[in-house]
Amino acid sequence: MPIFNYKAKDKYGVPIEGIMEAAAASAVASRLSGMGYTPVSIAEEETSALNNLEDFLSKYTSVKTEEMIVFIRQLSVIIGAGVPLLESLEAVYDQVASKRFKKIVLNIRREIEGGSSFSDALAREPKIFPPVFTSMVKAGEKAGILSEVLERLANLLERDYDNLQKIKSATRYPVIVIAALVIAFIIVVTFIIPRFSALYSAFKTELPLPTRILLGINFVIRNYFFAIIAGISVLAYSIKKVLQTERGKTFWDRFALSVPIFGILVSKLSLARFCRMLAAMLKSGIPVVEGLSITKNTVDNRIISNVISNIEEEVIRGGSLSEPMRGSKIFPPIAIQMVAIGEKAGALEGMLEKVADYFDRDADYMIKNLTPLLEPLLILMLAFLVTLLALGVFLPMWDMVKFIKS
Repeated sequence: MPIFNYKAKDKYGVPIEGIMEAAAASAVASRLSGMGYTPVSIAEEETSALNNLEDFLSKYTSVKTEEMIVFIRQLSVIIGAGVPLLESLEAVYDQVASKRFKKIVLNIRREIEGGSSFSDALAREPKIFPPVFTSMVKAGEKAGILSEVLERLANLLERDYDNLQKIKSATRYPVIVIAALVIAFIIVVTFIIPRFSALYSAFKTELPLPTRILLGINFVIRNYFFAIIAGISVLAYSIKKVLQTERGKTFWDRFALSVPIFGILVSKLSLARFCRMLAAMLKSGIPVVEGLSITKNTVDNRIISNVISNIEEEVIRGGSLSEPMRGSKIFPPIAIQMVAIGEKAGALEGMLEKVADYFDRDADYMIKNLTPLLEPLLILMLAFLVTLLALGVFLPMWDMVKFIKS
């Protein structure tokens, strides 16, 4: 639908202006009149072929986390200053960069103008605003603390984003080194080794094992390259399909937790996210059972999500939060003790935040030491490949020298 820029006056004659998405200018005028405004001017935004192409492409692009954080934080500040929600959304709209997100904000405004609550409007965009988001906003609307709730949500998103960036930064060096090794190995095997093979065969001597291995790899690459690519593609597609099934996802999540170093890191980050989100929901006035029901779906790992489901069932039966944690074997004793103390003292939200901080500190320490931990493995890989290449190239040369001398 086209977008219209409008100017109007409220019942006191105060001029207002904004934007609205509608089928026609008459629909904009009708909606403004229904809101108690007197339309002054309504003009459709000009569109070009380039804009139409951008609109089409925007449907297939996702909203960046950084943009979402800025949007929520700005909205929190403006609402906290006493500005009405619709005007706050209009003010934030001008700061939104992506076409896709602009369209989403427009849709939210339109829903609110039509009588929907803010949380209901967000719920109609489930791919952008997950249940934990809409539930906290709904609780914030009821309690009259929407600005505070939005600030908590921005903090949660920012924490997740920071952790992801730290992991990317820590793994960037190992990934670059491994990629460089693989490329160098392929270049040597594909272009350098074949040049020596003709020379080696002229002397009719048996080639050393490392050279035969490299020549074998070269033969496979030259003769079965497309078959290898096709096989890898089929295998990747099959694995993707299997991992989309419930059993496949469960198997992968269990495997992820069992991988040395990375498994512990995944566990700590998932538990930190769970504790922090549950604390934020409890602070927003959401009951424990409802909070557990929502937060279990925000944890990416199914094994940990199943543990949270068991905790939820125990709490529904009237049990405490700490007891099922003790039997899960995922939460460390210190975290269980802190939650138990928080329950007894009636300060569960605050204690859950401290537990989340504990997990985050451990995860930060592991991320900082990730590269030093992986360096021995990289050195071993480098030593193996360099040794194989060196022996594959130089051993036959030594044999040729001996052959010539004899």
